[in-house]
Amino acid sequence: MNVYIEQTTEQQRWWVRMDHWRVSFSTAADAEQFVERLTSRLDAPHSFDLLAGGASNARIDARAQSDRRRAKEA
Repeated sequence: MNVYIEQTTEQQRWWVRMDHWRVSFSTAADAEQFVERLTSRLDAPHSFDLLAGGASNARIDARAQSDRRRAKEA
């Protein structure tokens, strides 16, 4: 995701752009604080289970464990 700050002089606003989205701020400090928090969250480690649906993965994991048990018994 491309994240950057730009200022509009006619509106006296600061915009944080995130690809096709933008968020307006009244001060540069507020915009910078938002960018810092956003980039730290984007750069943080993410769990695949949370990204892929969580509860549905629990069912898939249970099935995989069951399949492994059956394979060991055979």
